[in-house]
Amino acid sequence: MATELEELAAEAADLLVGAMWADEARWRSVRHGFTEFFRDSSDRESRAELDLTLDRLRARRRSAASAQLRQLWTAALSHHLRAGGPPLTERLRQIVAGFAPGAAVDTADATGDFATDFTPWYTAAQPEGVKEAEAQAGPAARNSVTGGTQAAVVQADSIGSVTVNAPPAPQHAAADGWPRIDGLRRLGLGVRPTRRFPGATALPPYAIRDCDDELSVLLRQAAHYGGLVIVTGGPLSGKTSTAWAALRASVPDDTRVFVAGAGANLSDLPEQLRGREATRTHVVWLDDLDGHLAEPGTPGVLSRLIHDRVLVLATMRDEAYDRHRFGNHPAARVLSVAQTVEVPTEWSEAELARLATVDDPRFADALRWRGDLGVTEFLALGPDLWEEWRRARRSGTRLLGHLLVRATIDLARNSTAGALPLEALKGVADEYEEREEVKGETYEDALAWACAPRSGVAGLLVPGEREDTWKACGPLVAEAMRAPDFPVVDRYGWWAMVRSVWKHSPAAHGPLLAAARAALRPQGEAGDVDVMRVLAEFAGAAGDLADAKYWYRRVVEREPDSAMSVGMELSALGEYAEAVRHLETAGADGTASTAHAAARLHLTRAQYWFAQAAGKGDEQAAATLAHLRSAPAARPDTVKE
Repeated sequence: MATELEELAAEAADLLVGAMWADEARWRSVRHGFTEFFRDSSDRESRAELDLTLDRLRARRRSAASAQLRQLWTAALSHHLRAGGPPLTERLRQIVAGFAPGAAVDTADATGDFATDFTPWYTAAQPEGVKEAEAQAGPAARNSVTGGTQAAVVQADSIGSVTVNAPPAPQHAAADGWPRIDGLRRLGLGVRPTRRFPGATALPPYAIRDCDDELSVLLRQAAHYGGLVIVTGGPLSGKTSTAWAALRASVPDDTRVFVAGAGANLSDLPEQLRGREATRTHVVWLDDLDGHLAEPGTPGVLSRLIHDRVLVLATMRDEAYDRHRFGNHPAARVLSVAQTVEVPTEWSEAELARLATVDDPRFADALRWRGDLGVTEFLALGPDLWEEWRRARRSGTRLLGHLLVRATIDLARNSTAGALPLEALKGVADEYEEREEVKGETYEDALAWACAPRSGVAGLLVPGEREDTWKACGPLVAEAMRAPDFPVVDRYGWWAMVRSVWKHSPAAHGPLLAAARAALRPQGEAGDVDVMRVLAEFAGAAGDLADAKYWYRRVVEREPDSAMSVGMELSALGEYAEAVRHLETAGADGTASTAHAAARLHLTRAQYWFAQAAGKGDEQAAATLAHLRSAPAARPDTVKE
């Protein structure tokens, strides 16, 4: 068996050495085969050095003795075959069978020193195969070896005096000092922050996407064999979060990760990885890969990393990937060998169902308020929209835009009106106290600013289903609902919203009135007469006449001089008897206006009762009713008693 291994090693050595004198194409092909062989049989340090060593030996082939090279490689290959067993033997047979032997070049008289270049591939104790090779080569070498402690040394009779210094202490690869994956935080990798509540984590838990399994399979393969994996998708689709979650699930906790920030120099990555630990996974993380592709040398670096069996995980927007992927240029060529997984912006029903089972208020808000946004768009866009809107009030230059957006937020928080035209929004914004501070800004300017898309996704205001209608973007409403310091709507704001909704979205008028009454009631109960009046009018508009009379009585109790106006309001609601009582109370002051109002109300009451009598056949009552109705502005006979 030993003889068979040595014969196979010798045949393989002939193939490798012969290829050194062949053309470049054949050399690259043969070299690749042996690279793969040593990758399967050597530690990572040897694999990383192999290409460089082979190229260095080939470059010196004119001064090198092919016979000596054959001896060296035969001995080294024999050693690997004995250590690797039958699987490795079969692997080498396949390599030899796949290539016709190269032309042998006899340079027996040439001399050269290969010990330094060759040592990384054969540093174990000198095996028996070397001794046999030396015996077949001729007389024992008369060489001296000095210089401290040596690793294995192979000598030939024609070399002459050789001094071998002790090998330097092994150097740790820079890549082995990269951060461990279990020590990295998502925010440091490009994941955008979301809203943070007291006691909550900076980011919500990861929500499982439908593409996770596919991505994890690709990452596990690339972690073992090397390769470029790219996660693509639209803006804020969750590419970075998805890539990170899949990576954490696919590699060990001690995996080393190089996180390339914007503008990072990637050129020395292959050197940092040289000599890396064989038992550890190394990953190069490139968020927004298109930013790195702008550097001329990046495609070449990526190709080298893939060749060196390194996992490169990147993210790209769809449009950026399409822009770089196609064409005849270096970036297109390296992207052509990448594995890609697309993360959709729109979430599937299955994804939304899984999301609903996660106990996190940010997810609950996303399900309720996202509108046309994807979940990740909602989560990522929210903090930026909120901060920009909030600071617009401070800047002064966008104060009207700030108030316009606030009007849509107040409407969304308190009604189901949805999107409304600019006219309706103006009516609400004009009632805010800060409106008087606006200088030089028009509503058209404010609308254009508020509607401009942020991050290529959505603006502070988004269009409604009806043309020229607008509403607040969902994340703003969610933020306002949970913000303890969001401005409270006063009675003027409620009046403005009620008027606008009644005119432009009647179906939503009832729920808005209910919200207004509930919000203002504590102030009314606390004795605010102005709020009492508003509550009475809102109750009347809602058809709750009992509550309307309650609040009108409270108004008169607090301000007796209001009896006349309260009486008139109740009269307008058809509450005739209650109105008469208030007007008669007011008539005690003896003013002409109060007396006139009381008389008119009595006239209306008289018409009611004459109508009742006429309806039962009383002719005199009918004649009197006709006379009364001929008076100016007579009231109808439908007034309640």
